[in-house]
Amino acid sequence: MELINLLEQAIPSFGQTFDVSLNWIGQLIRLLVSGVGIVGVGIILFSLILRCVVLPFDVYQRIAMRKQNQKMKEQKERMEKLQKQYANDEKMYNQKLTEMYKENGISMFSSCLPMILSMVIFFVAIGAFNDYSQYSAIQNYNALVDAYNTKIESYCPDLESATITFEENRILVKGDGAEEYLYYRLPAGDYTAASPAADVKAYIEESANKEYLIDLEKTKSISEITATAEKTYEEAAKDYFTAKAQTAVLEAYEGGVANNTSFLWVKNVWATDAAHVHPVLSWNEFKTKAQAEKYDVDGEKVALADLPTQVYTEDAYNLITGKLNTYKDAPNGYYILILLSIGTILLQQFVTMRSQKEQNQFSTVDGQGAATQKMTMIMMTAMFAVFSFMYSAAFSLYMVVSNLFSLCATLIINKVVDGVIAKKSEREEKAKLDNRGLSRIEAAKAKGREAAKESREKKSAKEETKTVKAEEKSENKPEA
Repeated sequence: MELINLLEQAIPSFGQTFDVSLNWIGQLIRLLVSGVGIVGVGIILFSLILRCVVLPFDVYQRIAMRKQNQKMKEQKERMEKLQKQYANDEKMYNQKLTEMYKENGISMFSSCLPMILSMVIFFVAIGAFNDYSQYSAIQNYNALVDAYNTKIESYCPDLESATITFEENRILVKGDGAEEYLYYRLPAGDYTAASPAADVKAYIEESANKEYLIDLEKTKSISEITATAEKTYEEAAKDYFTAKAQTAVLEAYEGGVANNTSFLWVKNVWATDAAHVHPVLSWNEFKTKAQAEKYDVDGEKVALADLPTQVYTEDAYNLITGKLNTYKDAPNGYYILILLSIGTILLQQFVTMRSQKEQNQFSTVDGQGAATQKMTMIMMTAMFAVFSFMYSAAFSLYMVVSNLFSLCATLIINKVVDGVIAKKSEREEKAKLDNRGLSRIEAAKAKGREAAKESREKKSAKEETKTVKAEEKSENKPEA
């Protein structure tokens, strides 16, 4: 009867946890985060690495766009005339505009490939942060489960000194110590009483189906365990050990998980920086992330439904996180990163639009290209705002860093390109002035040569006239 009584007083066991795999981008994020030790700094470094990867293409794109805008600025008067001339004939205007582009070496497609590459990197980043957010949720929960199980097992017998018995279809592991308040019970599997003790102990340690039984006789030494009108002694004993394990989970969260996931005002960077989102996920939020992952079981990728454990169920999750309800209701953030990501993308779009003023102005015959660009800017900002609300604070942080990086790159490139163009214009103007100066000198020299030639010719003519007159005078002189 004692054994039956013990079997009825089991502490919930959630068995073995399983890791999830990451692709190489996720591995890079994990390496940076763990290497730096501050999750936010690791995300910033990852963001800068991604931007540096596309920096050469980004520089090429922005230089090409700036040069084209400068060329169009030089042709401003001509394009204004075209707009007036073909105000009612958009097709002809576009044809003339294309001819002018070819004539001046303007290509509107030279920056398309880098832009496409930047968009690809952007969506790669979204996927990477989304995957790592799911990975982080599982790994952090696994750490809490390990804290729970470790605390429960601290009340169990040491396997080196335990008494192992085989009864029907189970293994029962008992201890003799005064503070060994729990037993192990496991399925027998392929082991029998004749199996080596070391093999049985290894099986116990690795099993995902351990169950913990309360030694009700030994728990009588614990004064906190008392029966009440609402709760039997057995129930009180079960709640006592469960509460101890939940306290260990709370300590593991506050001393480990929370520190590893918080950055500045955001309590969990792998959740949205918003007051309506909480640092500890609800079961439904966790289930969505848990179901999206594939778990590593002996080198094979296994879906959640096929795992040999009950650790990722609603009952298990709610019991493990039973003392984290304060964090399930606390605000994860205050929308600051969301507002910063929206503000920085808006500023970046505005600077880019200003950099392409002439290009936008003359892209259409009615000059509505600028209005279209403004609408595009608004739509892009709205799209990024939606992304910021949908995805984690880590993604919003990436957006802020990426936008600031692009903004600085745009301002620097514009300044450099404008400087190069200005110097080139100065050289060309100087060359023209020099050429005009040389032309005047050459003209003066040629005029001098002409004058000297005329002078020589006149002198020669005079001398010839004198000679002729002298000869005539000589001929007309009477002979003596």
